[in-house]
Amino acid sequence: MLEVLMQRWRAMAPRERRMVAGAAALLALAVLYLLLIEPAWLGRERAQRELPVLRTQLARVASLADEATRLAAAPAAALTPQAVRARLEASIDSAGLADKMTGLQHSGSLFDVRFDSVSYADWLAWLDDVVRDVRLRVVDAAVTREATPGRVDARVSFEMAGQAGR
Repeated sequence: MLEVLMQRWRAMAPRERRMVAGAAALLALAVLYLLLIEPAWLGRERAQRELPVLRTQLARVASLADEATRLAAAPAAALTPQAVRARLEASIDSAGLADKMTGLQHSGSLFDVRFDSVSYADWLAWLDDVVRDVRLRVVDAAVTREATPGRVDARVSFEMAGQAGR
């Protein structure tokens, strides 16, 4: 096959040879561009668009990791049950749920808090704050809706962090 091509090449006029060589060079440049240059160019543009977002995400992850390290190093076990009870009462007062609380009992590292006819949204926001800020773990919870929309009777049991036999 190569010999057939060489015979055709020799049979061409010099002008035809230049045109075929030029077309082959143009084809080679097109293939080079499509296979090597364009993908690299597009990848570089995509990386330039995504890099600021990725840097922002990395900074957020780094700050969360620092916060997790700081919180893990905090002496949670140093809190006495009386101190935790005081923090629970303060959080209930600051959430505006003190008048709806019907009981706060503790035995050992367990705390039981009961509410009657409390707004579910307010109770849920308070629960989230307690778990995050006071660093208690929810052991048991019971919520019973009332006839009034958005009102519930709620009971939740907490355990002090680091007290469970995990």
